[in-house]
Amino acid sequence: MLVNMPWARVDRPSIQLGILQSVLMRAGIRTEVRSFNLDFLDYIVKVTADLPVEDRICLNDYCEVGEDNRIVGLGDWIFAVAPFQDSSERDEQYLNYVSSTATPGELLAKAVRMHELVRPFLDLCVEDVLSMSPRIVGFTTTFSQNVPSLVLAKLIKSRDPSIHIVFGGSNCDGPMGEALHHAFPWVDTVVRGEAERVLPQLVTDIFSGRVHAQPGLCYRENGERIVIDQASSDIPMDEVPLPNYDEFFERLSRSDSCAEIRPHLIIPFESARGCWWGAKKHCTFCGLNGSSMAFRSKSPELVLEELLSQARKYGQLNFYAVDNILDMRYIRDVLPRLRDSEYDFTLFYETKANLKKDHVRAMRQAGVMTIQIGIESFSTPILKLMEKGATALQNIRLLKWCAEFGINAEWNFIYGFPHEPIEEYDRMADLLKSLTHLQPPTFVSQIEVERFSPHFERPHEFGLKLLGPRGFYEFVYPCDDKLRADLAYIFDYAHEDGRNPNDYMTKLSEQMDYWKNEFRTDGVLEWRRGPGFLSIRDRRPGLDKYDYSLADTEARIYLACDEGATALDVWNRLRAEGTTAVDAEEVEDFLDEMTAARLMYKEDGLYLSLAVPMNPRPSSVSSEVQIKSQTRFVELTRQVLAAPSV
Repeated sequence: MLVNMPWARVDRPSIQLGILQSVLMRAGIRTEVRSFNLDFLDYIVKVTADLPVEDRICLNDYCEVGEDNRIVGLGDWIFAVAPFQDSSERDEQYLNYVSSTATPGELLAKAVRMHELVRPFLDLCVEDVLSMSPRIVGFTTTFSQNVPSLVLAKLIKSRDPSIHIVFGGSNCDGPMGEALHHAFPWVDTVVRGEAERVLPQLVTDIFSGRVHAQPGLCYRENGERIVIDQASSDIPMDEVPLPNYDEFFERLSRSDSCAEIRPHLIIPFESARGCWWGAKKHCTFCGLNGSSMAFRSKSPELVLEELLSQARKYGQLNFYAVDNILDMRYIRDVLPRLRDSEYDFTLFYETKANLKKDHVRAMRQAGVMTIQIGIESFSTPILKLMEKGATALQNIRLLKWCAEFGINAEWNFIYGFPHEPIEEYDRMADLLKSLTHLQPPTFVSQIEVERFSPHFERPHEFGLKLLGPRGFYEFVYPCDDKLRADLAYIFDYAHEDGRNPNDYMTKLSEQMDYWKNEFRTDGVLEWRRGPGFLSIRDRRPGLDKYDYSLADTEARIYLACDEGATALDVWNRLRAEGTTAVDAEEVEDFLDEMTAARLMYKEDGLYLSLAVPMNPRPSSVSSEVQIKSQTRFVELTRQVLAAPSV
């Protein structure tokens, strides 16, 4: 039996368990799955349904705990109950700790109520598991799933010591997995790293009564702990089977929250692992891909086949790529086929910010409606400190193109990088006033020091001093300091130069808040082309409403800066088009006027136009699609008219 505990998201099945169930079933091993995250949501909603409205627990509360408050350990603490931990003193200490953070008081009161409801819920889970008489129970654990999984595992083991408990997932990578195996003896085996090749043999070994050494395993033999070195990940993606999501959809159909969840339902798929950029330049703050940085992707044909197969099987068209970064060859080899498939897929992908305009257009035509962009900042010097491999101009440009093509752009702003130039923050605060027609960040946060990141591995090299695991770990893990440090993923730190980034974030924070609060669809900066002129309509929040009319030459200068160009580039383009009435200096003067009017962004001599076309022009690609569609319709009509029945 494979188990998915809170606080996994409830609007999608677990791709980890979906893949592993397929792996085991392919090996001839009967495997059940339990999406206990869905059951927990149903349980807390039902039990609190008769309370006053303000005290009821809802889907949004579940999401806030799991997504927005994991960095303070709220989800782990909620499940830190007997027999895993039984200390009212620890609870009081944790509540004092979390009260000093930004966690809303209303949510904290509901978290206390959830904490009280956990044990009876876990008892129901135990009965469900034992009713199937499993030989092995495996838990996948990422972020705030550790304690929920550990306490349920301990309850299962106390009822039936013959059941073999296996843990795996991101929380088990590297030293975290070894520490988990050491600290919690009811966990029989820990799988560190990718499990597709390890798990079938491990299960067979457990059935036979003796576990054999495989890369990354932690297990016990004759009372001794055995720890096998973890190998680097090298599983070709074409070997990874199609995930099985049957249990999730069946359980969701019985859920009291089904009607609320279904409009947001999304199917996870995996087309790549690792990070091709991180393999070249590891972003200094990123702790993802701890032991699996090497980039591997599925063949384009297999990606398309799997999307079609899952859509057909589950009747769903919304897909979420769990890849950390888009394989750029998919823009050429996958997206056009999705565009021409005649199916209305919508997809999510994560991507770097240095995309070309044709890339963005191709994504939109293929149904990529949401992308998460690694923007993080609008300061090129700070982006260089991060090793992002992108500039502020590229970040702004991609946001502009997303607005043009109607792609939802999710991105975060991160501040507080070691040695970052403080003066950049007031400059960015002023810049944001020009960008309020574009999509604001999802989150604004100070950097976290995460395990596996360069900041964690080499803190002094970056001017950081690690202070130990984030404070909440002390209150949720009943073990010694050494094991707790090895279990932790997030760490407290200080800047060696003594800086407090919040001291110089005041203006930028205010402008960010204004941007997020005032962002609206009618707050536009848009252009329209006319015969011999260009109209620009400025309705950005916080700026004066203004309409501009640019004559033909000025219009061509402005439009020539869609991707970013120097004044000399623009002048040479005008000359190539036959315009000789202006010289390079006049072009630069006009571009500087546009910059002063906040219609342009200037960086290192490059000018980027900020206005978005009111009516984006179709590309040659979309015209070809239209011709193909018309031809296909004509041929179909001929076939129908020629049919004997007609």
